[in-house]
Parts: sequence; structure tokens; C-alpha cells
Amino acid sequence: MKFLQVLKKNSIVAVIAFVSALLVVNVALIFYNKKIIVKNSETMHESEVIISRSDQLVNYFLHNFDLAVRGYFITKKPEMFGPAEEATGRIDRNFDILREGLVKQGYDVGPLDGLRNTYKEYAEFILEMKRMVDIDSMATFRNMLAEDRGLKVYLQWNEINTKIVAFEGQIKTTAEEEYQAAVNNNLYLQAFILLIGLPTLGYVVYKIRNDDRSRSTLLIELDQNNRKYVFNPGTDQTITDPKKVIESSIVNLQQASEFIESISQGKYGIEWNGLNDENEPLNETNLAGRLTNMRDQLKQMKREEERRLWTNEGLTKFSETVRNHQNNLSELSQEVIRFLTRYMQAQQGGLFVIKEDEQKPYLELAACYAFDRRKFIERRIEIGVGMIGQAYLEGQTTMLTKLPQGYTYITSGMGEATPGCLLIVPMKYNDKTEAIIELASLEKFEDHQIQFLEKAGEFVASALQAVRTTDKMQSLLEASQRQAEEMRSTEEEMRQNLEELQATQEEMVRKQKELDRVREEEAERAKKVAESNRQATTKIIEKLKATEEELRRLKAGQ
Repeated sequence: MKFLQVLKKNSIVAVIAFVSALLVVNVALIFYNKKIIVKNSETMHESEVIISRSDQLVNYFLHNFDLAVRGYFITKKPEMFGPAEEATGRIDRNFDILREGLVKQGYDVGPLDGLRNTYKEYAEFILEMKRMVDIDSMATFRNMLAEDRGLKVYLQWNEINTKIVAFEGQIKTTAEEEYQAAVNNNLYLQAFILLIGLPTLGYVVYKIRNDDRSRSTLLIELDQNNRKYVFNPGTDQTITDPKKVIESSIVNLQQASEFIESISQGKYGIEWNGLNDENEPLNETNLAGRLTNMRDQLKQMKREEERRLWTNEGLTKFSETVRNHQNNLSELSQEVIRFLTRYMQAQQGGLFVIKEDEQKPYLELAACYAFDRRKFIERRIEIGVGMIGQAYLEGQTTMLTKLPQGYTYITSGMGEATPGCLLIVPMKYNDKTEAIIELASLEKFEDHQIQFLEKAGEFVASALQAVRTTDKMQSLLEASQRQAEEMRSTEEEMRQNLEELQATQEEMVRKQKELDRVREEEAERAKKVAESNRQATTKIIEKLKATEEELRRLKAGQ
């Protein structure tokens, strides 16, 4: 009873199993009969080949031998003997094929081997006859021709061939009978399958139609659930083709699987096939809508992560560039504008550094990258003048997507083009603007690029401030060194003057002493001279007195 219930419940399966078993038996018998048919077809073909090969021994070999030697005898042309030579070369091959086929069929091939030797001897005999013709031994040739060995070969062949043909005829008859029996068996089997299969097929059709209503209901529910939980294309619900409903469900599940796999591999560019602006409101809460939202969120996270990595990597490289050239303002300016222009994928760039003179501060072009020289004929920009001077005054980033006519041009091998975007960023450190950078590009700069440039500006401003501080300290140090050098020079000069003064004083003392000594010597000498003069004068006076006395005596004597 239980078995009947199970059978009734699974009647379709039972019927299909029964039909399948019949089909399997049918296929097996078909293959078996096909094997018999093929085998007998091959047997009949082999018999035909053997008979054909046996016939060739006369129709080809004997005829070629006889005709070739007679033609050569008459014409003595080498090409007339060609068929005999060709037949001689193919004797062994023909006998090998014939022997192989007969051995395979279990035939006694002893007589056939004897026939092979007879053919080879006859071929040598034919060659000897040709040689007689070549040496013009016609009498010998005629005697050899009169022997009519070809007839003997034919008689031997005919005896063997008659037996072979009879043997092959029996084999072909047996094969044809088995072949026809196999064909008949296939026909009987197909008729039996047809008689059993038609009622079975009718029952299956009845069951299928009976179950079709239930399946339609399930398909409707499947399509509704597919639209509700997986993807709703927004089209009218049609259940006329169950295959399409199932395929649609499978396709949606496959698409969801591929969608998830692509997202897991980081391929956020994948799109849900069929999802558009019209049916998007219908898919907000199902799998398609949730996966799409998740993809958009992950895409945004990836974009932000890529921008963060781009910014961090750029700041790392840029800080290294600034650090490597922070001791030279000119090199620092040139490397800064070169790096930032390339990293921002801009086409032109200029760096303006704040300068101060005795009157007031101004901006000076410290470095530029790929800018048209006509733009920077004047390297000095006053505070508040133009967009650069105004940007310094306001201290705010400025981005223009519509540039003033003739402001600048981007030059390339293709000609000149007006930039599509101009970005001017004050570079600040501790809320003090140290420089202004101006970048021109054919494409509009994105927000993360502007933020990167503002952060990079802090490095530049800090470096410029450090350079200025270093320059001031260097100037002060140099001034201090100059003053110290001047003081050392003055001190050395004073020391030399003091030494010279001391030497002069010592010389003056020495000269004073020498003068005093000279004066003493002169005084002593003058004293001696005066004494000598006094004595001389006294003597003269005495002489004068004596003379006067003498004169007075003379006068008195007169």
C-alpha cells in the first residue's frame, strides 16, 4: 500500500525511469547491432579488397608484363617497358596486402606464397627477355616468348583464385546474413519502444498538463519574490513563458553573485544590468538596490582612500624635496614649482615670494614652470594689484574656470590653448602668507587637489620662513663676523701702533740720552773752548797791553 502511494506520488519519475531504462536498453542494443553491422560491413569490404587484389594479379600484373615486353620488342622504346618495371616494384606490396587479409580471415596462405615466387620468377624472366631485345638476340627472345610462361602463371593463379573467391563468397554471405539480422533487430526494437512509449508519453503529457496550473502558481510567486527581493525591472508581469521566469531569476542571482564578487575584488565600476533611473525607485529595498548602494559607498570610500594616499604620498615626496633644497632659496623655489606643477598634472605654474624693501613689501616671481614668457615680463607685483596681489591681500584660495582674455596661454606642439582652470593659493605658515603659487591647467582642479596644495603650501611657507630666518641669521652672523674682524683688525692696528709708540718712546729716550751725552760733551768742549779762548784772549790782551805799552814808550821816547 505504501509502495503504491509512493509510486502514485512519483508517477512521473517512475514513468520517466521506465522509459529511460527502455531507452538505455534501446541505446545499448543499437550500439550492439551497430557494432555487428560495422563488423560485417568491414568483413564484406575486406572480402571485396581481397578479391580485387587477387584480380589485379591478372588484370594488372600479367597484362602489364605481357604488353610491356611485346611493345618493347616492337618499338624498343624504354617507356614501353615502364609498366613492367612498375608492376615488378609493386608485386610484394600487393601480395603482402592479400596475404594479410587472408591470414586475418584464417585462410591457408601457403599456396599464395608459392604464387608470389612464381610471379617474381616471371618478372625476372620478363627482364631477361628485355635484355635479349637490347642485345638484338631475337631468336632467343622468340624462343622465350614461345614458352608462354604467362599462361602457366595464369593457370596457377586461376586455381588459387577460384578457391579464394569461393572462400570469400562464403564469408560475404555470412556477413550479409548477420548484417540483415542486426538491421531487423533494430527495427523490431524500435517498434517495441514505440508501442510502449506512446501510452507512456500520453500519461506523461496528462500529468504535465495537470501539474501545469500548480507550476504556473509557483512561477507567479517566484517572479513576484524575484522582483521584491532581488531585482524589479519595472516591466509588466508575464508568466506565459516559464523558461523566461526561471532564467530571469537565475540571471538575477548570477548577476548578484558576480556583483558581489566584483565588489569583493575592488571592481567598483560594475553596473547592475537593467537598473536605470526609471526603475531605481522600485529597487531601493531589494538586493539590487542594496548592492548598488553598497557599491557606491565602497566606491566613495575607495576614492577617498586613493585621494588620501595620493595626498600623503605627495606630501611625503614634497617634504623631502623641500628638505633637500631648503638651504638655497632659488633652488627651493624652482624645485617646489616643478614638483607641484607635475604632481598636480597642471600645464603651467609660477611661485611668487614676498619681498621687502625700504619702502613697502611686494611679490616677486621666484620660479616658474612652462609659463609663457610674455606673461612674466614684469617679475614684480605690488600688493593688491592683479589676481595674485589680491590673493595675497585676502589670504584666500582663488580658483577660476573662466580666465580673462589673454591672461595666459598653454603652449604645446599642437599650438596654443587657453587654460580651463587657474588656481591661486596663498602659502601660509602661522597665519602669515610667505608666497603665492599660481597653477594653470586644461582640466578643473578637484577639491582634494586644492587641499593638498594648501597643505603643501604650509611646508613651502615654513621653509621660506626658515630660509629667511637663516638668511637673516647668516647676515647677522656675517655682520658680526665682519665687526669682529674689524675689531680684530683695529686691535691689531692699535697693538702695532702701541708697539711702534713704545719703540718710538724707547728711541726718544735713547736719543734724549744721546742728546744729553752730546750736550754734556758739547758743554765740556765749550767749556774747554771758552777756557782756551779766555786764555787766548788774556794772552792777546796782555800782548795788546804790551804793545800799547810799547807804543806808549815809543811815543814817550819821541
